[in-house]
Amino acid sequence: MEARQKVKMVDDNLADIEKKYSETKAKLEDDIKKLKEEQEGEAERLKKEYEDKLAKVKESYAASETKLKENAAAQDEVISKLSKEKDAAVFSVGTLGEEKERLETDVRELQLYAANQYEEGFAYALEQVKLLFPDLDAPRLAEADAMNQIIEGKLVPYVPPSE
Repeated sequence: MEARQKVKMVDDNLADIEKKYSETKAKLEDDIKKLKEEQEGEAERLKKEYEDKLAKVKESYAASETKLKENAAAQDEVISKLSKEKDAAVFSVGTLGEEKERLETDVRELQLYAANQYEEGFAYALEQVKLLFPDLDAPRLAEADAMNQIIEGKLVPYVPPSE
């Protein structure tokens, strides 16, 4: 009789353990399902956030590019106008030297203005790269400079060709 009680007790304990196991397994499966849904939702949210930011950066880049093209066209017009003024100045006898000096100053100022715009655009592009790719090696990225050129896979200072 005592053996039957022990068998019954073992059967009861086993049934209780199986019930707890089934409940725990069901709860864990439910938790895993919820976590998976949360992770998928978070991944989708992050992807959308990334795509939104990327779209904004692309819009900003396009706007900057358009503005730079407009500025280049305006500068081309100024250069064209200055060239015509220079040609007219050649025909004026008394002020030829003074007029030439004025035009050369204007060209230098335009070159400085264009160089400054180029440098600002390059710095703006680097800031965008830093924003889009924050894990990039910052010291390595700091080596980038508008006045560098790539020779044999290395950044080296730009040296203008000798005339």
